[in-house]
Amino acid sequence: MRKLKFVLLGLATIGIIGYACKKEPVDSKIFVERYLTGQWPIKTYVSLEYKNDVLIKNDTILPITSTDTSKVRVKYTADLQFIKAGDTVKFAIDSAGKTIKFATTPDSTWTIAYLRTNYFKIIHSRQQNIGADVHKYVIEQEFSK
Repeated sequence: MRKLKFVLLGLATIGIIGYACKKEPVDSKIFVERYLTGQWPIKTYVSLEYKNDVLIKNDTILPITSTDTSKVRVKYTADLQFIKAGDTVKFAIDSAGKTIKFATTPDSTWTIAYLRTNYFKIIHSRQQNIGADVHKYVIEQEFSK
């Protein structure tokens, strides 16, 4: 009987604490901006080319060795700038936190495939019609701290 009192008291305490905790909605855009800030080495780089939905080119660098990491380190700054090999490009994140749009010519929009504790993956794809053929180009980059 005595153990039952402690169990009920413990459950009531957990219930009160859970009810008292205020749940704040997460602004995905601000979360992604803060998450990306910092230096990120490129862990993997995949370039795919399809012709009429048939893979014709698969160029994969997996994984990039630690000696090469300094050559492919990128930096996302708090003022929304992307720096790679001395080149600086502004970027913006959509309100849902799902895509990154780089201010390049032509514009380059990348989809955020996933965000994990120490790594994330972005994917860029574009489609081009050449005569009767449909060419699709896909680039995937995974960054890891």
